[in-house]
Amino acid sequence: MNLVLVALTLLVVPGVHAASTNVNILVPAYFDPTTSASAWSALNSAATKLPNRVVAIANPASGPGTVAQTSYTNAITSLQSNQGRVVGYVDTSYATRSLAIVKADIDSWFSFYPSINGIFFDQVSNTNDNTTIVYYQTLYNYVKSKRTSSLLVVHNPGTATLESYLVYNSARVSDIICTFESGINGLEWTQASWTSKYDRSNFYGLFYNVSDINVASFDYGDIIDRAYQQNAGWVYVTNDNLPNPWDTIASYFSGEVSYIQQQNYLP
Repeated sequence: MNLVLVALTLLVVPGVHAASTNVNILVPAYFDPTTSASAWSALNSAATKLPNRVVAIANPASGPGTVAQTSYTNAITSLQSNQGRVVGYVDTSYATRSLAIVKADIDSWFSFYPSINGIFFDQVSNTNDNTTIVYYQTLYNYVKSKRTSSLLVVHNPGTATLESYLVYNSARVSDIICTFESGINGLEWTQASWTSKYDRSNFYGLFYNVSDINVASFDYGDIIDRAYQQNAGWVYVTNDNLPNPWDTIASYFSGEVSYIQQQNYLP
């Protein structure tokens, strides 16, 4: 595992933190707390080792579902009590779902699970279209109006995107953008040049189909190092694979957590 360190020039924009050296974990936890209790327990353990640096994406029914579920209420409060956070999954279908319908999903999350720490928007567009960008900025502001500005808004285009999906007209559109989601070429991931102007806390990489230790000459540690090198402050690596690489937790998750905990990342 070779750690390559890079110097980055940061741009001060609304809501951007001071320079961060941390690598944090953001897990698509698309597994039921009742049938996958051990996976949620692993998230709790990770949060105790990396306080305030572990976030799980809860996803009961490709969104909040129609009613609150006790199993999710318990899982959310348990992770929070262990100094982790949970954001709720909402699909935007590349801005084709109406704002009213998406807002209704947001409302349900905060109604069913009032302590939720924010929203994860999936299938986010990356087109150069001002109307679409304003669509996402409107949703960002709607989430922030729910409780406090500390609520996280995460966008997942899953690929390179435009700077305007982070900041548009000098105002935020998202807090974190996932600019890589793939099961191939993780070691070749290269961020768009504009991302180097911003703190790494704004960027997220999702890597699946990464085999266990030392298969194909690299492992999860090399992938995490690559994410750090590419100015990403949020990461998750798993050996799970398509059709749903997020329906179980990585078999090596505890090792992934330990690796992040042990690294002395420097700017």
